[in-house]
Amino acid sequence: MYWLEVSVITDGEGAEAIAEALRPFAYNDGVVLEQLGDMNDLDPEALDPAVTVKIYLPEDEDTPAARRRIEEVLYHYGRLYPLPPPTFRKLQEEDWANAWKAHYHPFRVGQRLWIQPSWEESPVSADPEVDGLRADDLVITLDPGMAFGTGLHPTTQMCLQALEQIVTPGMRVLDVGTGSGILAIAAAKLGAADLLGVDTDHLSVQAAAENVAKNGGTAVTTIRQGTLADVSERGWDVVVVNILAPVIITLLAEYDLLAYVAPHGRLILSGIIDQQAEEVETAVSAANGRIQQQLQIRDWVSYVISHF
Repeated sequence: MYWLEVSVITDGEGAEAIAEALRPFAYNDGVVLEQLGDMNDLDPEALDPAVTVKIYLPEDEDTPAARRRIEEVLYHYGRLYPLPPPTFRKLQEEDWANAWKAHYHPFRVGQRLWIQPSWEESPVSADPEVDGLRADDLVITLDPGMAFGTGLHPTTQMCLQALEQIVTPGMRVLDVGTGSGILAIAAAKLGAADLLGVDTDHLSVQAAAENVAKNGGTAVTTIRQGTLADVSERGWDVVVVNILAPVIITLLAEYDLLAYVAPHGRLILSGIIDQQAEEVETAVSAANGRIQQQLQIRDWVSYVISHF
């Protein structure tokens, strides 16, 4: 069996729109965004402006009609935004499963969070000035699989930074759209005592549960398949939502997202392109929320929200 890799090159501004356009064709809605450079460097020049958006289709879905439909969708986007034609490439199953791992190595987020791919050894350092694993680091061992949440994307990194600042031992944390489970695992490592991660995708739920187990968090962490509407528990000390701005706005306006947060708790919102920030801020205000902190990495914005 082979897998068809469909890739198209765009830039940071167009990548999210192209990803959403291709998602309906992708196996289990899995979309990969690749950008060369150092994600940890805040310098705007640290990343290549080109972003490659990739999806994968199993062999039995690789038909002339499917390829033609993908080309048509991208052609229409290309009328609004310059795009090259897509590239189609066949990968054997083992190559498909491991292709992205070549670009995923251990790295630090914030002061003490160390993201460790499960298949790599940690670089150890006793010198705080050297970028290696330190004695007081909190190590998150991760194998994202096809789930979103490697820790490389700015939206995830800002959530991790906010969690590091906010979470204290004994807190209750809700992770909406948990993906690989990285944010729930980080909260557990920071001392949270009761965690729930929910995601609509069954592959993400499976990956998150496996990653929680790898990190010894099963006693305090529950992973479920579902949406925010399926969560009956309220009064969470921290609720973190790393999805997309339109979904966040809907959750605030129609699903009473802020009501899940305890009176003195915090809501972390991420997945927001800076052009969408004003709409999110308006939705937060309409839901009687107050912006306590804004984080930004390049053109991505995250917020820490409290009740008024």
